[in-house]
Amino acid sequence: MKKWEIAAIVVFFAVFILLLSSVEQPWQSKTSKVDDIVVIDDFTIWPHLSFVMDRLDIDFRKNQISVGSKEYEAGACWKFVIIDMTIANGANDTRTFIANWIEDENGMEYRHYILEDTLEGTPYYVFDPYKVYAKLAPGETASISFAYKMPTNAVPEKFHYSILNSDSWYGEILLKK
Repeated sequence: MKKWEIAAIVVFFAVFILLLSSVEQPWQSKTSKVDDIVVIDDFTIWPHLSFVMDRLDIDFRKNQISVGSKEYEAGACWKFVIIDMTIANGANDTRTFIANWIEDENGMEYRHYILEDTLEGTPYYVFDPYKVYAKLAPGETASISFAYKMPTNAVPEKFHYSILNSDSWYGEILLKK
């Protein structure tokens, strides 16, 4: 091979690597903060509130009418970290949002709190449905709430989520200000 042929091959691969690295890949985690509006693959995520409580007051509704409520206590040395968010699907096909886990400042991971002994109907935390999974049709918007149970001394640092369609997109929201 001549020197110019080798140089052409090196330049080709250098340009290829630069172009590939400039394109956002689904496996690259998107990082944002609470109150940041993030758009990933035409799916909008707006985590507008994150707070800590020692109990969850869940209202159960059927056809938007309350059928009862239940209180869930975190227990001694435990707390609930509650996240409220609005999600919207601006894509041309269905997207699914999944709230994965919360991570504390030491890297410990906690899965979402599953409501036990539920009443009949859909669970709501204040105004929003309590759920960690939302499948949205094109143009659909939803507000959801969900909680994680953590030790009282754990400091929540990151919330991790996924958006599913033909690809899987991952993101994390920094909870510390």
